[in-house]
Amino acid sequence: MKHNRWTVLVASFVAVCFITSQAAAQALPNFVAVVDVAQLIKRHPEFKGKQDALQGEMLAKEAHFKKKQDAIAAKEKALAASGLKQGSEGFQKAADEIQNDYSDFEREAKAEQRRFALKNSQIMYDTYKDIKANIATFATARNIAQVTDFRMFEPDPAIPQTVAEDMDQKLVWFDPKLDITEFVLKQMCDTRGVPVPPKEAPGAAPAIQRTATAPAQQPAAGQQPLR
Repeated sequence: MKHNRWTVLVASFVAVCFITSQAAAQALPNFVAVVDVAQLIKRHPEFKGKQDALQGEMLAKEAHFKKKQDAIAAKEKALAASGLKQGSEGFQKAADEIQNDYSDFEREAKAEQRRFALKNSQIMYDTYKDIKANIATFATARNIAQVTDFRMFEPDPAIPQTVAEDMDQKLVWFDPKLDITEFVLKQMCDTRGVPVPPKEAPGAAPAIQRTATAPAQQPAAGQQPLR
């Protein structure tokens, strides 16, 4: 009798373990998907607005530096037409002032370049972080275990860089039904209550600008204070 009870207990324990393991196995995500991160960044509901605002700041700063550059050039022209002899006290004082203006110009320009690069980097960081969070939400709700990035573009043999970029992609082929780019984009836009931006046609240049361009021109070549 005791033997039978022991057998029943063991059998019940094995059955429970089996059912538990089966349930755990079924709960594990087992699907894969693909997204075009470049498309998600370009069409992110906030990315273009932030980039446009940054570009506006850069253009304003470029105008500021152009004005300063013209002022330095005017000083040089005035010194050249002053009739002061090189080596004289008056000439040297004016030349030193121009040189200081150039140094201040270059120092301020470099500081602004770094500031704009950091602002652009923050925009890229925030955008990509939001994209990853939305992908995680979408994938978790649909039992997707892995999402791979694949740039959708047409390589052009006449542009070797595009061929190299296409060959460098780790994912060689996938079923188009695995592409969840548009679904993730819609989720991001729906959350903000904005329409989904139109889809961009595949092109030959998938790269995204990740750093800001220089906000100011350097002094024209050959413009150096007279000595």
